[in-house]
Amino acid sequence: MKSNKSKSLLPVLTSILLTLSIYTGTLVIFLYASGWRIDFSNHSVRKTGVLTVESSPTLATIEINDETIGRTSKSTALNVGTYSIKVSKEGYYDWIKDVTILEEKSTPVFPWLILSEIKSEIGFSSDKILQKYWIDDTDNHLLLLLKDETRYELLHYDLNTQFWELGIKSTVILSLEDTEEGIIEDIDLLLSHSGEFALLNIVNSTASSNYIIPTNKSSEYKDLAINQINLSKFSDYDTTWSLDNKYLILESKTEVLSYDFNKGTKSLLLKKTNPLDKWITDKEGFFYIVKHLETSPNDILKYALFQYKLDGSSQTEVIPTVYFQNNTEYIENYRSTGFDFSFFTNSPECTQTIGEITDFYVNQSSEGVYIQTTQSTYWYDIVADKYITVSPYPVQLIAFSPDNDKLLLENSKKYEIFTFDKENGDHTVTIGTKDIGNLLFDQIEDISWISNSSYISFKEDNFIYIADKDGDNKTPLISSENIIYWTITRSRDELITLTNITEDGVQITVYTIH
Repeated sequence: MKSNKSKSLLPVLTSILLTLSIYTGTLVIFLYASGWRIDFSNHSVRKTGVLTVESSPTLATIEINDETIGRTSKSTALNVGTYSIKVSKEGYYDWIKDVTILEEKSTPVFPWLILSEIKSEIGFSSDKILQKYWIDDTDNHLLLLLKDETRYELLHYDLNTQFWELGIKSTVILSLEDTEEGIIEDIDLLLSHSGEFALLNIVNSTASSNYIIPTNKSSEYKDLAINQINLSKFSDYDTTWSLDNKYLILESKTEVLSYDFNKGTKSLLLKKTNPLDKWITDKEGFFYIVKHLETSPNDILKYALFQYKLDGSSQTEVIPTVYFQNNTEYIENYRSTGFDFSFFTNSPECTQTIGEITDFYVNQSSEGVYIQTTQSTYWYDIVADKYITVSPYPVQLIAFSPDNDKLLLENSKKYEIFTFDKENGDHTVTIGTKDIGNLLFDQIEDISWISNSSYISFKEDNFIYIADKDGDNKTPLISSENIIYWTITRSRDELITLTNITEDGVQITVYTIH
């Protein structure tokens, strides 16, 4: 009888044990995935995080605190703490960085390795004399004005060739020489921001003429007349391009006009009646005005931001009201005691926004507005309708990062990076301003972003360098002697330089750095 009961309980016990083992296994997998580890030697359970290393190029050796753990790409669990991470590959400079691991967090690092022996080749050379050169805002187009006796050549060099244009780098887009109509006295260009068009000004002994020309194809001097535009009535106006490259902006002491050179029409954008009003354009084809509405008796400045199309139509109010204290007592308090990098709302009582607006920049890709005043600097999030203090000082905006999440800034003593957006859950990125270390501020020139938004390039002490955006892994590339312009291509594989040596002419050199 007892034997029969035992036999009947066996399947039940087996089922219970199987269920328990499944639940236990599931729990173990969950805890392991969450960063928990069992230390059998100490009979304890500990929390860990995960380090993920993805390098370019791949198959680089990873060392953690001088211990090799494998090759990239690789993820490994580590106890909470700070570690020295070294990524190395034969033929490349080592990448070394202290990385902090947090519990239950994945910490990604993306080393971009630089060749220790840089190869070079000549991209273009000429024995003609370099008169002038121009580069667009995107570092895609380099234009050279060369002269040989009485003949001028306008040459276009493509700094970031498309994959279907391999081998096509330099093109003479215009040849100019003295004619019976007059001797050429001066040639100048105003490049559009994208570099695809230019306002060409030719001054000869009889006249001064303006033409809109494309920069990516050849034109004949005799055919320029079809592209001629008449700006003689606006000789005392400052001329710039709109950021969308479709209009010329003409500014005098009393007004701002847009000129649609395709239609030959001009539109009034702004009558200058208040010196506190400021204006800009954006890449999407809009004109913006920060209008000073009033200054209250208690010394509070009231502004509004308006948007127009570049023909002056379709007014939209982007920011109805924003208030700035004119009392410097408040900003002195923030400078001495510090402030939090947290978003805040604006009101007449707000003491965080201070000073007269001197400059601003609207970036629709970033969904925000950079605002600089006489006293401080701010970022306005258009979607959230909130502000954050970038700096309690007026700092100069050098450039938005290519990923439109960060600002490269310069104040009077240092370079900084301000991050205003990040992916949710990415603990390696914090909102706010961070100094770029390891840079000799007084010796830095031409600092700029590299296309991956994680590195910067700059010239220091007669050398061209790259570094992480926080200043780590500062790596020398080449001497900058005789180099008058340089850029790192979007692919990050090449450094391109322009050298002007009078006795030998001009030369463009391409260095393979990655």
